[in-house]
Amino acid sequence: MRLPVPEWLSPLRRCCSVSKSCAPPSWTLPWKESIADRKLRVHPPALPAYTGTMDDPQVELEVVGVRVELPNNQPVLILRGVEPGTENFHVAVVVGPAEAAAVARALQGEVPPRPMTHDLLTSVLESFGRGIAGVEIRLLDMSTYAGYVRLNSGNTVDARASDAIAVAVRAQCPVTMARTTLEAVSVTPRYKSSSNDPQPGGSSEAQQLADRGPISEDEIREFEKFLSEADPEDFDRS
Repeated sequence: MRLPVPEWLSPLRRCCSVSKSCAPPSWTLPWKESIADRKLRVHPPALPAYTGTMDDPQVELEVVGVRVELPNNQPVLILRGVEPGTENFHVAVVVGPAEAAAVARALQGEVPPRPMTHDLLTSVLESFGRGIAGVEIRLLDMSTYAGYVRLNSGNTVDARASDAIAVAVRAQCPVTMARTTLEAVSVTPRYKSSSNDPQPGGSSEAQQLADRGPISEDEIREFEKFLSEADPEDFDRS
């Protein structure tokens, strides 16, 4: 025997039986996910690589050294422009102790007994027939950089600037930055074209550090000893 529906339930019954507007849309249910949506989620499109324009071209940089900034004991990578007219522009990128040690060893040409993380990434890409074409450094804000690893397949992988630079040093591929960004973040004063003397204000510490040349093995050992004895709380997390 079918019982009559109470009068106060009739509007709700009519809503659920006649219209489907009460039900949530299918895309909110994971088991209703379409194949196209799943492919887009699992394989997101590659990030577009900024290659520069005629007014803002990309400038190649070289990693000239790893230094420790005092009094915060913060490892810093010093990069310098290599193209004509950019030799006096330097960029200081704050990195972590692990990335600083990896870059220092790579600059010295030392090969670790077992592959490090950056070596593993390079080896995996090479095993799949993919190489690293270059690394681009972009400025997110006035104190934070982002790295974009460009593969020879045309794809671009987002990364931290420290990891991207470490991979570039290991893979021996170029590191670039937009010229306007390089001029804005340069930590050294510009030099007069008619003289080798710096402009008023004196030479910066980055210039003196960059002119020291390659890092010696003793400096690397001393730097690794410093990292092993340092307290992680002493480093800024930027």
